[in-house]
Amino acid sequence: MALYPLRFIPLEQKKMWGKESWQISGMEGNCSVIANGFLKGNDLNEVIEIYMDEILGSKVYDQWGVYFPLLFKFIQADDDLSLQVHPNDEQAYEAHQQLGKAEMWYVTEAKKGAFVRLGFVEATDHNEIHEVLHHGDLTQYVNVFEAKKGDVFFIPAGLIHSLGKGTTVAEIQEASDLTYRLYDFNRVDSEGNKRELHIHEGLEVCDFRKYSNPYVQYENKPNEPVTLMSDNHFITNKLSINKTIERDYSDIDSFVAYMCVEGSCTITADDAEPVVIQQNESVLIPACLERVSISTPTNATILETYLP
Repeated sequence: MALYPLRFIPLEQKKMWGKESWQISGMEGNCSVIANGFLKGNDLNEVIEIYMDEILGSKVYDQWGVYFPLLFKFIQADDDLSLQVHPNDEQAYEAHQQLGKAEMWYVTEAKKGAFVRLGFVEATDHNEIHEVLHHGDLTQYVNVFEAKKGDVFFIPAGLIHSLGKGTTVAEIQEASDLTYRLYDFNRVDSEGNKRELHIHEGLEVCDFRKYSNPYVQYENKPNEPVTLMSDNHFITNKLSINKTIERDYSDIDSFVAYMCVEGSCTITADDAEPVVIQQNESVLIPACLERVSISTPTNATILETYLP
């Protein structure tokens, strides 16, 4: 039977600081299960093993095999996340035989006073931050930037960062859960235990340079793609639509993921049954579906992601 746009059962995870909804994941122990069509009940990795390049695209399959290389989440911060840092691919492979973690945040909701912490206010070094972590308050050394709906932040490996209270984001990242916590505000869980920190590992991969320009600059253009992020890990475009648009993926040779960050829309591909997604829902377009129609009853905003 022919493939079609795949919806998944969200993997909801409650955290000390809020909650995460893993939308599309091939991660071991957290693999997304299909929620629609004849493949309903199968998980993403099972389907990739059967359909291979029809799901991933030929070049993606050649590079990654049956491994799904990205992870898509919605994150709601009811409290500040820890100040943390991620290793790059080389560092992560050497230490853990895993991918590193570069990620992008698109702010979907921001309460009054919402913010993110990104990068050091001034250039520093390993020794200074090591001393601060043992005898001071790391937040004084890290930038605080206002976060508004529609803001986009790219967080490369090595950049110290934290999502602030009152901020909800769509997160697109490499398929890795490697996080080195440097500072967690001395919080304790319900049993009085502090969360584990990874000071040695984190300082080994940290970028200690001054950081001052966090916002991804872009201009909204109705009914056409606007590039938010394009590097060797993934390409993400913003689609702000108020009518039916057609997307031609015949030249990208990759799966495509849609995350609906506002409104609702209907996804139609070939002869497959249409799929409707609302805000905070996602869908995976297999690589073999080269032409997709997206319609909306009013307005919709979608993040469109694929591999370069």
